[in-house]
Amino acid sequence: MHHPGRVATALLFASGAIMPAQQSTDPYPFAVGNYWIYQGRVANLSPPDSHEMTWRSQIAKVVHRNGGVNAAGRLEPSIVAAVFDNFPLGLPAWYPGSEGPLGILIEVNSRKFYAIAYTQAAVGKLGMQSAASEISAILLRVEDPRDNLSDLLDDLTPVIEMPLAPGKGWGLPFSHWSVTQSEKYSLTGVRGVCDPLNREGFILENSDNTGTVRFGFVPGVGITHVFSESLLPRGNPGHRELDVRLVEVHLDKPKAAVAR
Repeated sequence: MHHPGRVATALLFASGAIMPAQQSTDPYPFAVGNYWIYQGRVANLSPPDSHEMTWRSQIAKVVHRNGGVNAAGRLEPSIVAAVFDNFPLGLPAWYPGSEGPLGILIEVNSRKFYAIAYTQAAVGKLGMQSAASEISAILLRVEDPRDNLSDLLDDLTPVIEMPLAPGKGWGLPFSHWSVTQSEKYSLTGVRGVCDPLNREGFILENSDNTGTVRFGFVPGVGITHVFSESLLPRGNPGHRELDVRLVEVHLDKPKAAVAR
């Protein structure tokens, strides 16, 4: 999940009228303007500190590369990259007072999803200032059919690998994700979701030498829950944990709304 200078693991707002989210057949509904609202808390034991938080994660830009057979007769993958403001998988490295994490999810053949997150804890304030230009450079690469992105993706482990099923796992030691269980009612009470009782979700988990990250994912809706805790056990002064859950979603933008 980790990458040098990047972590691949908030804006307070007033919500207006809620429109039902469209059903989506895409594993992750990438469209400019789609957003997810999370609520929860982050806590540190030393010094004792706990912050309730409301977090709006929104897709700011989407680019894509069409797959198919190229001039040499090779099958090229279909790739979509979505840029998130307040990236949910950047939350484990976020701390109160720092900038909200920026991030990219890169989808390959609607099957593998790679995460690149920029957080102040990982790259510092100067790094956050250059994050936007780095993200723009990655998007240009995604759009370039001559770029196989091998140096970008080969060092990353997908955070999601469809289809999901309990017991499935992928990756290498210390960069390994597993599906620990399925969930039937993870969308109960989430505003803006159609047929919440008919959506199956999954819990995905990654543990390394810094701690554990666990998140819920419902295909067609997105990330529903993010939990992380440091390797140090509860009761240790250095223990830190974060727990946020999806409370509202707006997916009323078609996937064809691609930003150029």
